[in-house]
Amino acid sequence: MPFGAPMTTPVTLAQVHGAFGDVGAQAGAFLDLALTPTGFAALFLGGITIAVLLFSRTGTQLIAVFALFLLSMMRTDSKWADNTLVQPLETIRAFSRPLAFGLLIVIAARSLGFPRGERLKFVVLPAILFLGYELYYVTLIGAFIDPFRGIFGIIGYFAAFAAFALGLPKLMQRPGDSRGLLVILGLTGVLFIAANLFQLAGGYSNAVLQGRLTGISGNPQQFTMTCCLFLIVGCYFFSTGTAGSWFKWFAGLGLGVIGLFILWSGSRTGAICAVVILLAFFRMKIGRLALLGIVGGGAFAIAVSVFGESLDIVERFFRGGDTRSEVWRAALNDFASSPVVGQLPVTADDGLNFTESTYLRTLALMGVIGGSLLLAVMCSWIGMAIRVWRMARAVPSLEPEADFVLASTAYFAVASIGEGLMMGVLTIFVPFIYATFAIGSYVLDAGEQELAAAAEQPWEPDGEEQFASAESADPIGTDHPGARPATLGPGRLAT
Repeated sequence: MPFGAPMTTPVTLAQVHGAFGDVGAQAGAFLDLALTPTGFAALFLGGITIAVLLFSRTGTQLIAVFALFLLSMMRTDSKWADNTLVQPLETIRAFSRPLAFGLLIVIAARSLGFPRGERLKFVVLPAILFLGYELYYVTLIGAFIDPFRGIFGIIGYFAAFAAFALGLPKLMQRPGDSRGLLVILGLTGVLFIAANLFQLAGGYSNAVLQGRLTGISGNPQQFTMTCCLFLIVGCYFFSTGTAGSWFKWFAGLGLGVIGLFILWSGSRTGAICAVVILLAFFRMKIGRLALLGIVGGGAFAIAVSVFGESLDIVERFFRGGDTRSEVWRAALNDFASSPVVGQLPVTADDGLNFTESTYLRTLALMGVIGGSLLLAVMCSWIGMAIRVWRMARAVPSLEPEADFVLASTAYFAVASIGEGLMMGVLTIFVPFIYATFAIGSYVLDAGEQELAAAAEQPWEPDGEEQFASAESADPIGTDHPGARPATLGPGRLAT
């Protein structure tokens, strides 16, 4: 699959080559522009601005938001529709790939310098295994298909890992201060929604293909899968906000618009994933889900009243034919012909099978070796999610972050059945996966520190709670003859 467009609706080899060629064309156009006086001046001033922003936590977050926003855009060349965006979105998209690639590298290099703070660990096993799986994939491509693509992919994967699994998570430094990375994802979602509404306002016909909303992503499947990412983020901010907080209701309104986008895309996979996300995130929280239904449903109704024709695509959910079984069968045939190492070592670029499934495509291209790596990733990922869920039950203050991890895990496990979400470099999905691992690591790390602190809390023999302080002249420790477990305040575990 080309790095810039990991999904199809359906896709042909000519379109795929064009999509990868679009990455090279963007890089070439970017360099041509940079060599002009105007381009050099813009690049120089932009570089200075980025350098200044990188010296602050907020500035680094904003740069990361812009990088992720660039990764949410793609271009699809089609003789059936004009995919040109309105200005300035089209200009931004024209250089989105090389800019996003460069920003990932810059963010990775800079954010690694943030202090560790109170965090003890940042990386969990699934992140390491996922990096190994991705590196094996692009190494095979570099060795047997195209060395440039292989080198490009290796650098891109390392940059995404360093930025979103190691560097940016350092913004989450203290227990209870987990939102640094989540704010990045949330602001990206706001920018994504605003850009799509802007495109609909100024270039409606270029955003809708045969009744299906493609938005700024240029592809209805890519669009709805990206919307599902921000559905997870929106659920987090809606659930964590208090009744009087403005961002709770703002998140609810945003979720209503996201719901319209998913419906209007006509993607049955996206609709299923949206249901899976809501069930995984809220689970037994019926009250919060009902409140979301009221707020988000109101925003949805308003949006539908503005874009009434969006409901015309609903019939596609019921009359649409089978778009998966044929390509899945082809993938299984490719796997059967080379079950150990897959098709990559024995095929040319024209022979790649672009299967609409991460699981089957891994088997077809990388055989049992790649399949084993992916199986290890998914098993460790699910295992981490279970540990995160258990930790949140012990430390309720970490429950919102745990819900985010559970919803993201369920989404990628289900969506990867029908889409190749894990097999792209310049897409928003890979950084989001690393962000999920980073938030899971935070929950486990902060939870362990919380439990350790709870176990060390002193108490008074008469049963009243007493917390240790630097000013205490004669603290009562847990080794006191009459010691018993302390009952902790709200948000802490009673041990």
